[in-house]
Amino acid sequence: MESMFELMQKGGLAMYPLLFLSILSWAIIVERLINMRSFGYSSKHFKDLKLLLAGKDIDGAVKLLSTDNSHMGRVLKDMLEGYGKGRITKEDLLRTIDLELSLLVPKLEKNLPLLSTVASVAPLIGLFGTITGLIKVFSAFATANPEQAMALLSKGISEALVAAATGLAVAIPALVAYWLFRIWGNSILNRLEEEVFEVIRVIS
Repeated sequence: MESMFELMQKGGLAMYPLLFLSILSWAIIVERLINMRSFGYSSKHFKDLKLLLAGKDIDGAVKLLSTDNSHMGRVLKDMLEGYGKGRITKEDLLRTIDLELSLLVPKLEKNLPLLSTVASVAPLIGLFGTITGLIKVFSAFATANPEQAMALLSKGISEALVAAATGLAVAIPALVAYWLFRIWGNSILNRLEEEVFEVIRVIS
C-alpha cells in the first residue's frame, strides 16, 4: 500500500490543491453532521402542545414551551404569548412563521455552497493534472535516449491517472454530501412547516 507522500509525488502538482479541497470538504461534512444533529429545530412537546391548544389552554401551552430549548419551541412560545394577550392576530402568526422558516434556510444550508464548489472544481484540477501528465508522455517521445523515454512515459501516464482518480475521489463524496444535506435540510423545513401550521389550525 503506497503512502500518502508517495501518492502525492506520483500525482504531480495537482495533488496539493486536491489535498486542500479534500480536507476542506471533509471538515464541512463533519461540521454539518454535528450541527444538524445537535441543533434542536423541532419541538419535542408537539403532541402535548396540540392537546393543550385543542383545549384552548394557551397559558398551559406557553408554560410547556418555556421548558423547550428547540428553535421552533422558542418561536412558538413567543407567538402564543402574544396571541394569548391579544397583541398579535392569526395573520401575524402566519407572517411570523413564514419569516422564521425563511431565516432557518441559511442555517440549514451553511457551507453547502463550498461543498458544491469543491465538487465542481476538484475534477477540473484532476483534469489539469491529467493534461500535465500527458504532456510528459509526449515529451518522452522527443527524448533521444530510449531508456529516458520509457521512464518519462511511465511517469507521465502514472501522473495523469493518479491526478484524474484523485480529482474524482475528492469530488464524489463532496457532491453526495451536498445533496444529502440539501435533502436533510428540506425535510427539516417541511416537518417544521407542517407542525407550526398544525398549531395555527388548532388554535383557530
